[in-house]
Amino acid sequence: MTVEIADIITPGHEGAFKVGTRDPRPSLRELPEVHRRLFEDPVTACLATITPSGHAQLTPVWVNTDGDHLFLNSTAGRDKDRNLRARPDLTLMLLNPKNAYHWLTVYGRVVEVIDENDPERGHLATENIDDLAAKYLGERPYPLRDPAGEIRVRYAVEPRRVVTFGPVN
Repeated sequence: MTVEIADIITPGHEGAFKVGTRDPRPSLRELPEVHRRLFEDPVTACLATITPSGHAQLTPVWVNTDGDHLFLNSTAGRDKDRNLRARPDLTLMLLNPKNAYHWLTVYGRVVEVIDENDPERGHLATENIDDLAAKYLGERPYPLRDPAGEIRVRYAVEPRRVVTFGPVN
């Protein structure tokens, strides 16, 4: 099958998707199911953090949620880890891999950082990476640990603003 320019219906033309109305939502739980599914399905997100020089750093990440917070995971010492600790504001975009006109962007702030080696709460970082591996890889525990050793870090993100685009039903 070949696709020709005439076959593509771009936004604003007859037959294109319709943009629904947007209203503020008190939590991620209040999003329409079609948008919540972007968090439930194994959709790789794009995380934007700010570097010390003020530039954006973009990184593909796995994400899950409890409906109120987003949870990200990384290894201590990586650029995104240093960026999130020093400048906790972030942007996260989830793009439907089957429809580029269906996406969700969260503007948020890291409100909690838990290092895996924390004697009281470190198990939450380990459990989080294992949950993410189960979701994205279908394996538990997380199989891609650095054999030389690593400390996993869980970041709890409070959404401040959510923007959605695409189908609303």
